[in-house]
Amino acid sequence: QKAAIKLIPADLFSEGNLDESAQLARWADSAKLSYPHLIQLFERGRGKIDDRNFLYVVMEYAEENLSQILPQRALSPEEVKEMLPPTAETLAFLHRAGLVHGHLKPSNILAVDNQLKISADSLRKIGELDKQFPTPYTALELAKTGPSPAADVWSLGATLVASLTQREPDSKNRSEEHTS
Repeated sequence: QKAAIKLIPADLFSEGNLDESAQLARWADSAKLSYPHLIQLFERGRGKIDDRNFLYVVMEYAEENLSQILPQRALSPEEVKEMLPPTAETLAFLHRAGLVHGHLKPSNILAVDNQLKISADSLRKIGELDKQFPTPYTALELAKTGPSPAADVWSLGATLVASLTQREPDSKNRSEEHTS
């Protein structure tokens, strides 16, 4: 069976930006989830390549993700209509379980055997703060309130707009509007 491996350099954790043990625990919790449109996590742990330490997670292999399609073309309204129900239903499943995605964006919407799935390697409890690496798809309130169902829905909306227009949200203008 094909699998994907995500590596995170351990020095990110030693700099105090993230909690290594907490990340491994989140991956362990995420691996217990089973939902048709959620990427399955298989294994996680610590490893070393050459003299560098890493955390790793082994997950279901996806043939492609939405961020690979959008530079080539926008999705048709029919394609977005097919993408929305499984994505929204998966977010609703997570929210009912007290979890949020927290990093929904085109690269985290994947195709596995012609089935849409969303990534599961960034899931966390609602409100559980972490060191965010903001993207244009990150809801502005995330830095203050932590991940929330509302922030996931905002990120889904931004992803849908980008899917139809091939344009990412303009984070510069959004941050100026938010602070005014």
